[in-house]
Amino acid sequence: MRFWLYAGIVFGASFSQAQESPRFQLTATCPAPVEQVICLEPSGRLQFGLAQGYAPPWALGGLVALHTQQEGVEYRFRLGAWFEGTMQWSLLEAFASATWGEFELSYGKRTHLGGPWDETLMGRDGRWGVFARYRLAQEPLLRLELAYLPHAGLAGGEAFAGVRYGLLQAGSFVEVLQTPNGLGELEPALRLNPRLGLQGRDAEIFWQLDRGFWARAAFPLPLGQALGTVLPCPCEADTEGWLQALNQGRFELSLWWNPEWNYLGENSPFLPEERLQAWLQQPRKLLLGMAYSWNEQLRLAVDLSRAPVEAVRFYVRYQWR
Repeated sequence: MRFWLYAGIVFGASFSQAQESPRFQLTATCPAPVEQVICLEPSGRLQFGLAQGYAPPWALGGLVALHTQQEGVEYRFRLGAWFEGTMQWSLLEAFASATWGEFELSYGKRTHLGGPWDETLMGRDGRWGVFARYRLAQEPLLRLELAYLPHAGLAGGEAFAGVRYGLLQAGSFVEVLQTPNGLGELEPALRLNPRLGLQGRDAEIFWQLDRGFWARAAFPLPLGQALGTVLPCPCEADTEGWLQALNQGRFELSLWWNPEWNYLGENSPFLPEERLQAWLQQPRKLLLGMAYSWNEQLRLAVDLSRAPVEAVRFYVRYQWR
């Protein structure tokens, strides 16, 4: 029910106000939003491999992305459905965004305040909320960010306040909680959850108090050039085409490490000489991923999980648009 309510609010208002019927455009990659043009981008993923501790070893899903612009307001929408042990679906992202000079306001479901814990087979699952950004005219690289993210059922929520300067991002989630005092009465208290990171096009590294550290990096891996140095060339046309395809490859590394800081404190269940070892060897979360992408369609990868469970997965993922 909530899905239809939010989807109607986000998308229905603009179409009812349009002066003419919007045009549909089916494309593999959506360009920048165009007024009165609805861009549809369907895609799918098939994943198969060997898994120990992961279930199941295969998965299949589809994604429909839409974006458009109506009377200066930009709308984006991503709906995914997939089978990975069980049938699942999610409105991964759906928001409306408008800009007035240096100020941008959006409402709906967005992904930029999430992390690897929100990953699904079809991409990152966002959070509902109201989001605002302000870019300082005298310092174009500096942006102020505010957001309010309600909990499920609108039972409270948390706010986010932060700043971005180029690649640097810093901020904190803020939530008001009711905590008991010494008299058994409830008193309001603030809970801060800071977030700090660097994010670029091909790399990012972040820390968040409740989630730990996570990082991602992607590097070009021109295997075609390496093979070209050992093959007797000039080569046939088919071989040259194959080498050119290999030059598009990329190598990716990802890490998510959430240590248990309480193991280092005075209330640690371990002896003083054991605390550092326990802190390193018994994290709340430790996940390492490595992948090679031949092109935008084919991906070979391995995921190694150390905590909270030990698991390993080798898989091949094929994506089509």
